[in-house]
Amino acid sequence: MKKLSVVFLFWSIPFLVMSQVLVSYNKAAKVDFKKYKTYQVYGLNVTTIPEFEPKKESLNFLITKIDEQMSARGCQKVKENPDLILNIGVVISAEQKTRQTDIRDAPRYMGERNYHWESQEIVVQNYNEGTVILDVVESENNKLIWQAVSKGMISASIDTNLSRITKAVKKMFNKYPVKANK
Repeated sequence: MKKLSVVFLFWSIPFLVMSQVLVSYNKAAKVDFKKYKTYQVYGLNVTTIPEFEPKKESLNFLITKIDEQMSARGCQKVKENPDLILNIGVVISAEQKTRQTDIRDAPRYMGERNYHWESQEIVVQNYNEGTVILDVVESENNKLIWQAVSKGMISASIDTNLSRITKAVKKMFNKYPVKANK
């Protein structure tokens, strides 16, 4: 039983890692983020592979979650003359998880001829990866002041994707210079 648990854990680790959300940040120096009280979502740009069209429900949900985070930080969404402009980019790409073969993957061969085998990369999994890029731009001088980029695996389940979007947006705003109001 212990061996089975270890084997299951070994094979499940790549899939657990794949379902995680990775986030990176950029911030302009010497910017007082507390002075910004209003924002506007300027655009949502989606770049995708031909085989995958994101559901409009997921994209609207993404914007709603970003709105919630901005509101929690005391920033109000307006239609005209915002302090901040949010540009949201979504990129969907087809990816492959690979592994390197080793001698245990070589076919068994017994014969008189010389046999040659080389290690190679083999595809273990095909999946779609989603990347969300959130640019926060100061509208007064059109200067990028903060950026967060989040990457994660896209699931076939809409519920799983909505859950991942929620986690990704929360994680993106963890390092936003203004903390959320409690």
